[in-house]
Amino acid sequence: MRVDSEYPRSWRDLRRREFLFWFFVLSYVPGIAIIIVLMDRFGSDVLDRIGTYFSAVWLVGFAGASFYRQHFHCPRCHKFFFRRFKLLEPYARNCVNCNLACGALDP
Repeated sequence: MRVDSEYPRSWRDLRRREFLFWFFVLSYVPGIAIIIVLMDRFGSDVLDRIGTYFSAVWLVGFAGASFYRQHFHCPRCHKFFFRRFKLLEPYARNCVNCNLACGALDP
């Protein structure tokens, strides 16, 4: 049984996209907590603005990571893995178009 080299490469790409997505999901609370601690310790208006900028940059990063993850292409059918037409299934473990299981190594 021959394993196409595109499949493992595609699944690594999906894992990288999911890592980036979860990094943004899980980094917001610790980042804001650090800014709050610094504001309590130093009490500066600069830190207040930094908190606002951090939130804005984080929101843009989160939206970008979400968009990037949702636009993963299935290695078998080369259509979007999580989307069919306008229907989005962000937690699908199989391709919504060809039903290829996530992590499958052969067609």
